[in-house]
Amino acid sequence: MQNISFGSRIAPLQAKNLNQVICSIKRDNAVNYPWTLAESKLAQDVYTTNVIDCSACLITDGKQAMLMHLDPSKESNHFFYFIFDYIKRKIDLNSKDLQAVLIGSKNNKRSQDIYTKFQQFLQDYSIPYTQLKDGKTPTSIAYKASTDTVYVSNLTMDKMLKKGTSSFEALKKSFQKVEISDCDEIA
Repeated sequence: MQNISFGSRIAPLQAKNLNQVICSIKRDNAVNYPWTLAESKLAQDVYTTNVIDCSACLITDGKQAMLMHLDPSKESNHFFYFIFDYIKRKIDLNSKDLQAVLIGSKNNKRSQDIYTKFQQFLQDYSIPYTQLKDGKTPTSIAYKASTDTVYVSNLTMDKMLKKGTSSFEALKKSFQKVEISDCDEIA
């Protein structure tokens, strides 16, 4: 892993609080349906909603973030040569400050194909990343550069947080696999 000079915060939120964060981000910075590479965004603040069997990958250097949300039912989303080329054109992969969050996927071949290709890409470029894999309910994610925070919510997490469950426990109960990068912290 690289020696990065900062670490992002991962902030599990109740749905109403995530909606407040999303409302503070320009609509132009939303990654919306049909969830292909064409809808990806590179900005200081970004968000997407309804990550179910899709894979969402957020790569940041702490000043801006690229957010991709790829639907496995779209054939073009499986051609990773084009996706890798797109990332390479948009982000300085030599930056020592890169880190990522990878969210989504379900336990089926098409969904896993995209998720594992993102994992391989992040590993090949030694980009440390946090994994939130196979959410039990649709997940929404937002990133704000001003706080270098990744905000995440889904129905399962919302219920857990309302009951007073800790942020980390809410994450663990909301996804089949949770791995927090050494450079990230749970808010």
